[in-house]
Amino acid sequence: MTLPEITILDIGGGDEGHRAQYIAFLGNLFTVRRVRFNWRVLGDPNPVLVSQIEDGLGIYALVGLLRSLIGRHTAGLLFGPGLAISSKTLRHRVKRLVLRLLRLLPRVQTLTILPFAVEPRFAEIADGWIYDPQLWDLHWPAAMIGAPTGGALADAIRQTADGRAICSALGRQDTAKGFDQFAALYAAAAPLREVMLFAYGGKVAAPCQDAAAEFAASGGYGVNRFIGEAELLDFYACADLVWCAYAPEYDQASGILGRAMQLGIPVVVRNGSLIHRLCQIEGLPFVPFDQSTAWQSIAAPPEREALDVATARALRHGRVSIARLCEALGLDSATTG
Repeated sequence: MTLPEITILDIGGGDEGHRAQYIAFLGNLFTVRRVRFNWRVLGDPNPVLVSQIEDGLGIYALVGLLRSLIGRHTAGLLFGPGLAISSKTLRHRVKRLVLRLLRLLPRVQTLTILPFAVEPRFAEIADGWIYDPQLWDLHWPAAMIGAPTGGALADAIRQTADGRAICSALGRQDTAKGFDQFAALYAAAAPLREVMLFAYGGKVAAPCQDAAAEFAASGGYGVNRFIGEAELLDFYACADLVWCAYAPEYDQASGILGRAMQLGIPVVVRNGSLIHRLCQIEGLPFVPFDQSTAWQSIAAPPEREALDVATARALRHGRVSIARLCEALGLDSATTG
């Protein structure tokens, strides 16, 4: 089957964070041409998808407006809509106004990567939504056969745990990702350390180095560097709980939570956050956390979800998301991968 062609306008450029993974995965669904901003993109006959609106809202608005005038389809993915609807700063007020105005343009579609059911006010600034691709990419287009069991790194973490449960924190380790609270909770609660090992994988930001040192002194397990996809899956393979209790300024979809959700692993989420609501809606086992949370609720995580249940959810997320994305781009979803 020949996949439909789209142009991905990568305003920010580079492959930091999850950008490369998102764009590579879109290559499974479409024939992708990835470009930086140039004036030729205005007349591109292919539908144009802006991979992350936050990289350049002004460019997205300009491209969408001018392409709308000549009858071309443009869509953009909005990763962090939470502050856009709630913040009272001038910057976010302008962002809110621009996004609302873009909703008036034909053939321009702004999509959040969290469903409107999580926060109905997203409908004020976006035309529609998809599920974050990292909530379903492991099982699309073919379902994963069996959960990963892990390799040498997973074995090392299990050996350190010595029969204790394991709570993993993954990716960039900074205050936005709640690493300061992750480390402080473990260092402060000796009874927790008796029954659970906290383990992290990812580069620790400079302001959190003292917290990382205290965490290590308390017996926590850390891999303080960038970890690749295989090592990431090692952490998931041995985890009984995945840390997703992020700071309020990082109140958005999370690829770390997405991997856990696809594998049926319970997660720790900040009480009242958007992903807390997502877990409630989707029925994922979770532990709500805030500074008043007792260590006992972390030490006794819910059971893992059956993989077939997690797989069915991920496949549903994929079907819904592909149909919505194709509609936004003016494409027939039956032609995608």
